[in-house]
Amino acid sequence: MDQNHRATLLREHYATLQSFWESVLERTGYCAILLGAGHQRFFFHDDQGPPFRPNPLMVQWLAQEKISENSWFIFSKDTDPILFFHQPDDFWHAATPAPEFLWDHLSLRVFSDLGALHTALQGCLKQCKSGEGKIAQISEDSPAASEGCVINPPAVIHALHFQRACKTEYELTKMRQASIQGARGHRAAQRAFSCGASEFEIHLAYLEAAGMNEWQLPYGNIIAQNHHASLLHYQYQDRQTGEHLNSLLIDAGANVDGYASDITRTYIGPTCYSQAAADLFAELLERMQTHQDALIYQLVPGANYVDLQAAMHQSLARILVDTGIVKCEPEEAFNSDLTVPFCPHGLGHLLGIQVHDVGGQQLDIDGQTNPPPEPYASLRLTRPLAEDMVITVEPGLYFIPMLLEKKRAEGAPIDWRLVELLIPFGGIRIEDNVRLLPKGAGVENLTRDAFANISESATP
Repeated sequence: MDQNHRATLLREHYATLQSFWESVLERTGYCAILLGAGHQRFFFHDDQGPPFRPNPLMVQWLAQEKISENSWFIFSKDTDPILFFHQPDDFWHAATPAPEFLWDHLSLRVFSDLGALHTALQGCLKQCKSGEGKIAQISEDSPAASEGCVINPPAVIHALHFQRACKTEYELTKMRQASIQGARGHRAAQRAFSCGASEFEIHLAYLEAAGMNEWQLPYGNIIAQNHHASLLHYQYQDRQTGEHLNSLLIDAGANVDGYASDITRTYIGPTCYSQAAADLFAELLERMQTHQDALIYQLVPGANYVDLQAAMHQSLARILVDTGIVKCEPEEAFNSDLTVPFCPHGLGHLLGIQVHDVGGQQLDIDGQTNPPPEPYASLRLTRPLAEDMVITVEPGLYFIPMLLEKKRAEGAPIDWRLVELLIPFGGIRIEDNVRLLPKGAGVENLTRDAFANISESATP
C-alpha cells in the first residue's frame, strides 16, 4: 500500500470513528471517553507473564498493536483526541515506538516518567470535566490519575462494541494483509505435512512462512494430526509423527497491526492406516467443501445467523445419511439433534481486532442481546448480518468419542463400524473469513482471495 493511499484510508477511518464516538457521547451524556491501554500481568508467584495486549479500542484508534503499557487515550467532542504514550527509559527492553505517523489525527504526548504522565493526564481530565460533564473510563483498572471517572459504564461499552462489527476500508485492508500472511503459513504447513512432518515441525513451517513469532499470533495454532483433530482447540504439538499420518487439521491465523485472520484447512495424510477409511474421509472432505460453499452463498445483509446455523445442521444431516454414517432420514436426524455431536460448535463468529470479536450476540447499540438457542449454545454470532461485517464460516464434522458414546448408549441410528473407521482421522473443519457486500453483490472471501493471490505471486 503506497503512502498516499494509506493516508486516504486513515483519514476515512478516523472520520468514521470520530463521527460515531461523538454520537456515543451525545447519546450517553458523557463529555469524554478515556481509554487505558492496560499493563503487563504476571503469572502467579512469577516475574514473567503472557505477552501484553492493549485495550482493543485503543488498537482501533491507533491503527497498530504496538502500544506501550500504562498509556492513556482521551476522546472528547470538537477537539483532537490526545494520546498519553508511556515510553520509559529502559535498558532491559526495547522501547515501544510512539505512533508518529498519526500527527494529523491526534495530539501525541510522550512520557518516560509514569508519574509525570499521570499528572499531565489528571490536568487534562480536569479540563474535560469543567462544568457538569462526566468522563467514561474504559479500562481494566483505575489508577489515581483517573479518579472521578465513571469506570466502564455499560451504555458506552455496548455502543463501542456494537460499532466494531462493521469494518472501515482501512481495517479491511489490514485484514486482507493478515489473510495473505495466514495463507502463506497454511501453504507451508500443507507442504510440510505432505512430506511427513510432525505437528511441531508443521508449526515451525507455518511461523516461518507467515513471518511471525509465536507471541505475534492472534491465537495459538491448532495443528492436529489424526485423532487430535477431534479436539476442537487442541493445544499441544507432538514432536514425533505416528506410525500413520491419516489427516491434518490446521487452524491458524495471522495478525497485522492488531487485525486478525482465522483460517482452517483439513488434509488427508500421505500414509493413511486404511485405504477404505481414506476413501470415505476423502468423500466427506469433498462434501464438506460443497457444504461450506452453499452456506457462504446464503450470506447477505439482514440474514439471521441462527437460521444459518440450523441450515448447517440440516446439510450435515444429509451428508451423514448419504455416506451411511447415520441410518435414518435426514429430516429425522436433524429434528432429533443427531447432528450436534458431530459438530458441537457454532458456524462462525465476528472477526476483527479480536479473533472472537465483541458484539456477536448484541442486537442493538443499547446492549440488548440475543442468546443462542438450544442446542446451539456455543454459537457466538446471533445478531443480524450487516454490510462490511467480517465473519468466519467454519462448518465442521468430527468423530469425538466422548460425545458419540452417549449416542451409542441411547441406541442412536448410527453405523458404528464407519464411526470406528473414521475416529483415527479425528474430524474436518474448513474455515474462511468473509466480508459481506451490499445486498445482491455477494461476498468478499478474504481467505480464498489470499490463497489465490499467493498462488499467482508464486507463478514465474
